[in-house]
Amino acid sequence: MDTNALWKDRLSSHVKMTSRYLRLMFNDHLAFALIFFAAGFAYFYQQWLETVPNDFPVAWLMALILGLLLTYSPVRTFFKEADMVFLLSVENRLSPYIKKSFIYSFVMQSYWIAIFLFGFTPLYLTIYQGVSSSYLLWLFVILLIVKLGNMIAMWFIQKSRDPRLHYLDYGIRFVINLMIVFFLINQGILFAIIAAALLVGVGFLNYMNIHQKFSLPWDLLIEKEEARLQFFYRMANMSTDVPNLKRKPKKRHMLVRWITKLFDYKKDNTFLYLYSITFIRSRDYFGMYIRLVALAIFFIFWVPLFAGKVIFAMLLLFVTGFQFIPIYQHYRSLDWIQLYPVNIDVRRKAVHILIISLMVIMVSVLVVTFFIVTGWSEALMFAGLAVAFTVLFERFYVKNRIARLEG
Repeated sequence: MDTNALWKDRLSSHVKMTSRYLRLMFNDHLAFALIFFAAGFAYFYQQWLETVPNDFPVAWLMALILGLLLTYSPVRTFFKEADMVFLLSVENRLSPYIKKSFIYSFVMQSYWIAIFLFGFTPLYLTIYQGVSSSYLLWLFVILLIVKLGNMIAMWFIQKSRDPRLHYLDYGIRFVINLMIVFFLINQGILFAIIAAALLVGVGFLNYMNIHQKFSLPWDLLIEKEEARLQFFYRMANMSTDVPNLKRKPKKRHMLVRWITKLFDYKKDNTFLYLYSITFIRSRDYFGMYIRLVALAIFFIFWVPLFAGKVIFAMLLLFVTGFQFIPIYQHYRSLDWIQLYPVNIDVRRKAVHILIISLMVIMVSVLVVTFFIVTGWSEALMFAGLAVAFTVLFERFYVKNRIARLEG
């Protein structure tokens, strides 16, 4: 078996799949919203840098975030379920395949380190004014070397089936990575070298105690690949229909019992009942809603100008309403939904009610946040704008999007 050809085929299939869904995800109003969001964030970030105090803990913040990025270093293998049968016999000849997996994973994860380091650069140079920008280039190179060391250490421990060892490895490497980044930021090169030696020691122990003694855990590697793939599908499903998505609902009994008490058991509430429970139990919709509300609260506290707070809050309110319109197609692949003796207008109305309810709840939370941060007058001003936007969004935008989904 030509493992190089197999890798090229797997990589080609992966790139085609992701590029197809990415085009669908960003070929819409969401792309404009994200561009506007990035531009607004950059503007207010620059404004905030002019007032940031000199004792701001940028070193710890960078160490925390970059340390997490360094610690999470999985190797994408693109293994599939059938490989447990067809590749098991050639496991000892998979070295070229694994090396290419390392290279691909290293390059893709290096982008995230570059993005976050680039984002922190203005803040870092503002606090550490005596540091030259060329030092950051060397810092980036060193972080890439540390990233490679974390990938090797994580790959060595992959063969262990004891989850406690995995958690212990994560914890130890995170503390070490935290120290490495913190010392590098403060130009403590000697201490950073000592911490890096500890990381080498962790990788050596993983190799001697785990990697040398066990074979590849095919089932676990395939399970993790499937989990990463399903995560991408869940993100894509927010903007387009993904037939390969496997939905695993969460029970959330208390929330379901509370929400179902609000409905009368009659025909007109059929889909409202169904979609409400779907929203609560879905890993995608409910978690996304909580994160968007939390992000809006963060920007209200962080952005200095009232106009900027309103812009970010309204933008995230739009994203919230936009992201939950696809719930209309959530059960499209289930034929028994079509057997409901309910008019399709009831189904459309249920989506409208659900979306406007979620937006109104979000507006209520943000109005309280505005009151805490700015006062009653600004909170009432935002409330008026947000309510007007919510009504217009639900009346026109949601209606047109549902019509497009039906088409």
